[in-house]
Amino acid sequence: MDLKLKNKVVLITGATGGIGQAVTKAFLEEGSKLAITSTKQEKLDQLLADLGNPGEDRVLGLVVDVTKEDEVKKAVEKTVEHFGSLYSVVPNAGYNGEYQEVVDATAENYKRVFDINVFGVLYSIKYALPHMIEKGAGSVVVLGSEGSYVGSPGMGAYVASKHAVAAIVKTAATEVGGKGIHCNFVAPSAVDTDMMRRIEKNTFGDTKTPEEAERFFADASYDKRYAKVEEVAACCLYLASEVSSHIMGWGIRLDGGKHIL
Repeated sequence: MDLKLKNKVVLITGATGGIGQAVTKAFLEEGSKLAITSTKQEKLDQLLADLGNPGEDRVLGLVVDVTKEDEVKKAVEKTVEHFGSLYSVVPNAGYNGEYQEVVDATAENYKRVFDINVFGVLYSIKYALPHMIEKGAGSVVVLGSEGSYVGSPGMGAYVASKHAVAAIVKTAATEVGGKGIHCNFVAPSAVDTDMMRRIEKNTFGDTKTPEEAERFFADASYDKRYAKVEEVAACCLYLASEVSSHIMGWGIRLDGGKHIL
């Protein structure tokens, strides 16, 4: 199937993380032109090297702190200035936060999580949409989570942020769905990434081995495993493309059937 993403310009935040790298590689293989962000130039340099140093005519690396609105705004502007357009934005940068039950919740933890997971997403969409509206075409694909739908012990800040992400995406979809733009999010359960390793450690400390922790989170899925980053990336490609343009304001769940019932 031709996803019609060749030469389409895509901005991906948090591109040097586990999911971000997979998403970046997937879009590059489809022939897209990419602007990718990370908090450190060294991380960008390493990813670009892993990609075979494709050159700035294909991939533009940008150091961006998504918690700072002006930096996100400049990143979008640099993307459009460099490539001449912007077709899709993939707000992927995320942070799991500290393990805190509600009775122990701190404003500091919630603020840090929301600054990255909610405001980083909001800024990315806010400044990308006008360029899509001008062209009458485009897509928004946000990395949400199973936490966009459910609660989770000790992860109140994270799941609250992902609920908020879902609300932002749904609202944006109602505002720009009639202007040629479709907005959706991907909602994976546990994904085999470094972030998941941190969540395991935050949840269980040293009381479970890594294998036992993985079994705890994975066994609720029918296939008894974590999602692969490549599976998340494939879903992002689909939601970014024109072939999914009639899907609006929805989250595709990659959870191995955990919530069928």
